[in-house]
Amino acid sequence: MPQYFITPDRIRAGMFSAAEDESRHITRAARKRVGDEIEIFDGMGNRYLAVIGDAGDIVSGKIIKKLDSPVYKTRLVMCFAPVSRTAAEAIIEHCTEAGVAVFQPVRSERAQFDWAASWPEKVLRFETLMTAACKQCGRASLPELLRPRKFDDLLDEPGPAVIASGGTDKNFGAISAGFAGSPAIKVFIGPEGGFTKGEMEYAAEKGVKSFSLGKYTLRAETAALAASVVILDKLG
Repeated sequence: MPQYFITPDRIRAGMFSAAEDESRHITRAARKRVGDEIEIFDGMGNRYLAVIGDAGDIVSGKIIKKLDSPVYKTRLVMCFAPVSRTAAEAIIEHCTEAGVAVFQPVRSERAQFDWAASWPEKVLRFETLMTAACKQCGRASLPELLRPRKFDDLLDEPGPAVIASGGTDKNFGAISAGFAGSPAIKVFIGPEGGFTKGEMEYAAEKGVKSFSLGKYTLRAETAALAASVVILDKLG
């Protein structure tokens, strides 16, 4: 069953009311009517089973019960270089479905795009994609979206990090023991052409390990999804 996004301020005292756009989706696209049960989520980690009491311009109703909201114990931060619009949107959509907790765009030497000027527009589009992905996959919490930052600055911060790279034959399982129990981990996905030799050397100086996603070269959006699934499946 698909779920619908109801902001926390619209869930009170065991009742809910949807915003106008979500109300239109519930009644016109999904054709839900008074008395129908629906699943809703608030983007903050809560999911509910509810029943529609009013299906007018604003859909509202009563919450029946709270639903399970499974989450990964590892907070995965997806650090990806700005890529084409299509590729970036695929990363946001599919990695939200995979369980990524934070999206962190990374300014690196070979990055072909600069999102500084267009960031406000990017935020609106990415937030729309994240919400739609959560609706589809049954996730209760929206990922966090951070402003682009420099590769070196992110590596200077404390906390474990890894790079998905074709420059090693080790898979994530071979290095995962060092991250067991870590509450959060950054995974870096490079731009077209990968990170430069200097960037990789700096990462190595910081103790950042690399792992392979297979024998072939992957597109950025494919690598981001594959890395997310591999890491979260291993670390939980």
